[in-house]
Amino acid sequence: MPVLPNPRHERYAQLIVEALNNGEPKPYSTSRAYVAAGYTAKNPGGRGSAQAASSRLLYRVINRVRELQHIAAMNAAETVEKMARELNEIQHEARADKAHAAAVSAVLGKAKVLNITVEKHELVDSKAPQNSDDIARQLLADVGLHEPDEDAKQRALQAYDTMVATLEEIASEAMH
Repeated sequence: MPVLPNPRHERYAQLIVEALNNGEPKPYSTSRAYVAAGYTAKNPGGRGSAQAASSRLLYRVINRVRELQHIAAMNAAETVEKMARELNEIQHEARADKAHAAAVSAVLGKAKVLNITVEKHELVDSKAPQNSDDIARQLLADVGLHEPDEDAKQRALQAYDTMVATLEEIASEAMH
C-alpha cells in the first residue's frame, strides 16, 4: 500500500506506529495521534471526542499502519544484523591483533545488540590472570609448564583463541 493520499491520514498512521513502537498505551496514543495529525475533537467526551473519532479513522487506515509496522520491523532487524556483523569483524580483528580486551568488548557489544543477557561474575581469586601474559602462564601452569618461554606463551594464547572460537561456534549453532 503506497503513502495515503490524504496527508493527515498518513501522518496519523505514522504517529500510531511511532506510539506503538514506543510502547505507549493505545487508547491515549490514538487520541494524541489524532490531535497531532491536525484534527480537532468537536465534542470532548461524546461521539465527537478525539478517542471516538480516532477509532473511526484508525479503522480506515489500519492497513497502512500494518504496512508501516512491517517496514519498521524489517529496518530494525536489518540494523541488528548489520551491527552484529560489524561487531563480529571487530572481534576477529581484535583477536588477530591479540587485543583481548577489545575482543571481549566486541563480544559484550554483540550480546547487548542481540539482547542477550550477560551475567556478571565477580572474581574472588586474587591470583586471577590480569592480562594475556598471565593467561598464557596460567594455561601452561595447568599442564605442568611453570617457566614458559615467549614462544610457549604465544602458542598457548593461539590455542586459547582457537578454543574460544570453537566454543563461540558451538554457542552460535545452539542458539539458531
